[in-house]
Amino acid sequence: MTKEEMLRLLTAAYTGPGSAAEGTFAGDVLRACADGMAQLWSMEIDGLERRAFVSSAVGEWLTAVCADRGCVRKEGETDEELRARTLAALAATPASGNADHYAAWCGQVADILRVKVLPLARGNGTVDIVAVGREGKAPGEAAIREAQAVVDRERPVGADARVIAAAETAVNVAASVTLMDGGSLEGVKTAFSQGLTAFFRDNALRTRVVSHGKALRLLLDCPGVADVSGFTMNGSGDSLTLTEGAVPVVGTLTLMEVKA
Repeated sequence: MTKEEMLRLLTAAYTGPGSAAEGTFAGDVLRACADGMAQLWSMEIDGLERRAFVSSAVGEWLTAVCADRGCVRKEGETDEELRARTLAALAATPASGNADHYAAWCGQVADILRVKVLPLARGNGTVDIVAVGREGKAPGEAAIREAQAVVDRERPVGADARVIAAAETAVNVAASVTLMDGGSLEGVKTAFSQGLTAFFRDNALRTRVVSHGKALRLLLDCPGVADVSGFTMNGSGDSLTLTEGAVPVVGTLTLMEVKA
């Protein structure tokens, strides 16, 4: 709300003696109040609806609103990582040791990105919780031990619950690349490695399929790439299907330049 809008409201509500016109005592007081209220509005109130929700808050505001909903920001966690984790937790329905409950318990561990819960993995009364680390790879032993301790403390009596690290599956890519003028094969390889790493991380334990088309698109979209042919992953020109509990990690990248 602007100063002028504030002033109109204050002037309309004024019922004191004398005029509230500009230059009068009452008018000057009302204008000073309008100026202060407008500044307060711009700093504290305007945009409050955006700062008060997980979907739109950023920075310290996001930290606060997520904490109010039971999701404390982990060290090094970005806004988007915290937002996604909190929204996932809000959408889940943890109760009585169900899959969402195990996921929520393991989510308390700083070095764990996400988990996949496998009920009855080893028979009746058992559950395996496959965990992936913050970088999209198998978490370290310390993170597994910490998650196991949380699960052991919280799990229903009699449940045989085991936290295990995701198995890493190396994805080796080979392709022929036609470069644009000024393009660098090493630059393309670096950009592709970074893009593929982020792609694998985002999808770790969310799907067992490593999409050939999406991986190819990452290479095509790298700066300096004019065209790509013969794109394979682990020697195949099709998408890969991982075993249960496995996550893809970047293996060897063999890119060969083809002249246009």
